[in-house]
Amino acid sequence: MSMSNPSSRNLESTASSSEPTKLPQDDGFNAKSFAASKDAAKLAAWVKSEYSRAKQARTQRQQQWYTNMAFFYGQQWVQPTGKDYPADLQGKLVMPKKPYYSQRKVVNRIRSFVRSEHAQFLSAIPNAVAVPATAEDEDVRAAYAAEQAWQSISETQKLRTHFARAMWWTTVTGNGFIKTWWDQDATDKVSGQQGAIRYGNVTPFHLFVPDLREQEIDDQPFIINAYVKPISWCYRYFGDALKGVDLQPSVSSANQIIEEGYLNLNTVNTSALDSVIVYETWCKPGAHKLLPEGGVIISIDDYVVSMTRDGLPYNHQQYPFTKFEHIPTSTFYADSPLVDLNSLQREYNTLRSQIADAGNRMAKPQLIAQKGSIIPSKITNEPGLVIEYKAGFAAPQPLALSPLPQYYVDQQDRVLTDMEDIGGQHDVSRGNAPAGVTAGTAIAFLQEADNAFRTPQFQNIEDGYSRIAQQTIENFVQYVDIRRKIKTIGADGSFDTMLLTGADLKNGTDIRIQQGSSVGVSKAAQDARVMDMFGMGLIDQPLALRLLEVGGAQKILDIMQVAERKAQRENIKMKMLTPEALMQADMQFQMQMSQMPMDPMMPPPDAPPLIPVDDFDIHEKHIEVHNTFRMSQEYEILSPELKAQFDKHVAMHEQYLQQMQMEQAMAQMQAGMVDPAAEQGPGATMSGNGQVPDMTPTPGA
Repeated sequence: MSMSNPSSRNLESTASSSEPTKLPQDDGFNAKSFAASKDAAKLAAWVKSEYSRAKQARTQRQQQWYTNMAFFYGQQWVQPTGKDYPADLQGKLVMPKKPYYSQRKVVNRIRSFVRSEHAQFLSAIPNAVAVPATAEDEDVRAAYAAEQAWQSISETQKLRTHFARAMWWTTVTGNGFIKTWWDQDATDKVSGQQGAIRYGNVTPFHLFVPDLREQEIDDQPFIINAYVKPISWCYRYFGDALKGVDLQPSVSSANQIIEEGYLNLNTVNTSALDSVIVYETWCKPGAHKLLPEGGVIISIDDYVVSMTRDGLPYNHQQYPFTKFEHIPTSTFYADSPLVDLNSLQREYNTLRSQIADAGNRMAKPQLIAQKGSIIPSKITNEPGLVIEYKAGFAAPQPLALSPLPQYYVDQQDRVLTDMEDIGGQHDVSRGNAPAGVTAGTAIAFLQEADNAFRTPQFQNIEDGYSRIAQQTIENFVQYVDIRRKIKTIGADGSFDTMLLTGADLKNGTDIRIQQGSSVGVSKAAQDARVMDMFGMGLIDQPLALRLLEVGGAQKILDIMQVAERKAQRENIKMKMLTPEALMQADMQFQMQMSQMPMDPMMPPPDAPPLIPVDDFDIHEKHIEVHNTFRMSQEYEILSPELKAQFDKHVAMHEQYLQQMQMEQAMAQMQAGMVDPAAEQGPGATMSGNGQVPDMTPTPGA
């Protein structure tokens, strides 16, 4: 394969989207003077040696990753080089030569599998819920604030984008990583304040561990996140620490950590030295004698440019890396399904190529001719060609060919079936209902069967998201000491903003993922289930339209949801009322009452709600929306005064509703209680949920 060096850009940063961590400075520790000491040189040498050892230990794994990537990019005829190649070329993937008369078909089923698997993992984003430390109101408020902060940060910092990239690596290599760190130099996108929590995708090629038998990432004694950067980047990012240091290029960015040829990149000059390796080493206590409490070392080749020595810088005391794995192997690096599918893909390509070769031979058969009877070089594929042969010789005859056996032709279908069974992807996994299956229950059952095949993967995704969420909230608590604005979405779907500090979240850092929330549902199965529920009358038309999300339904819902949106706006107004506004309204009401004659035998009337109720409201919908909000956690943390406003507001809606029902009852009594069905006469009537019932005549009618 062609592997080479880019001339104007560094593609290592493209493969790994995370950036170096700006470490907080330890009190009393002078990093500049330490960098010039012998201890710094020992640490830098130790990091380089451990990096080389870890890279060598996973050589076999890395070769499998390269093979999987080659198959994904369509280079499916490659073979690893053997011992007959020079030492520096052994274990590489090369394309063997083929005869000029043979074809090499590539029908890339691997890319289709990866796309479907990738889509399965991204079809549903896990739902995080914050659990309060206790049942006290303060802890309940902290849990709610933590949940809102997590949603705001994960959305504004594009966690879903980095997660999608990590899951691509998880599907192709079996391993994906996301880094969660605090960047003091970044600007928060919502509040505009200095410092932000950030996320980044780290490829398995860029993360090195010393113990391949240890499966848990936090049980590794240390982790090295290595990446290749140009000299100019290092001076810009670590300018203060590199003053007086003359960095020289030591590696080629094209083939040092991840070789560009396997990324399907074709450039030139692969051996030119143009970059250096930056090592970010995270150490647990005892990893090195110079770091008895643990710490972080950032070094460039032989120079230490940043360091903390009093343990890991984050209070959660975890590595800032979250691992996602596909097929567990009881070792640190998991496997990809491509390990089992590559051989079937190669066999499928071989079958298609041999069938194509046989077709060519049938269409253009070989000729049998006596030696000297014809000139072979004049035999071409030209239509109507006249083949002259010498008199006295037998005329050239087509070589008789036997057709391929039918069982050999059918083998390609068996290979495809094997790929479906081994990969766990059938029609329903790709969103297609199997032929003849229309019932929503049956489709859902088939979908669940394929999803059950991926239960360890979905569980791993939920565990990984839980870890990222907890680290996010812990970092927010640790570093945000000034009130910061975040965007939130309330229980009723309304947008809002909050001002929070880390102290507001300290008793709500227990973030958990709802079990099964990462599993996607087939659209066909979901639609069929909705129609079944609608047919049985379990749901009405508005809810069915909302669940189906069919074209044109949004316009209908816009008309039907006017009342719902007005009620949501009232929720926002009531929960944002200030004590001053409530006090002022109460004083005005008392002043008005003092000017009116009052019956001393009657109790004084209560003040009306500050947010009034309009007589034209659809009171049933308003009561439903307000009660939905009153069942939420956000309502529980409101003050008693605000809860009283909600109670009064809902009570006034109920009074209006009762009055309307009484008026309707009086109107019916005055009309003589005429039966509407009798007036309508024969014909279809609408059921309670808006469905037209079956009009088939009953026997004997």
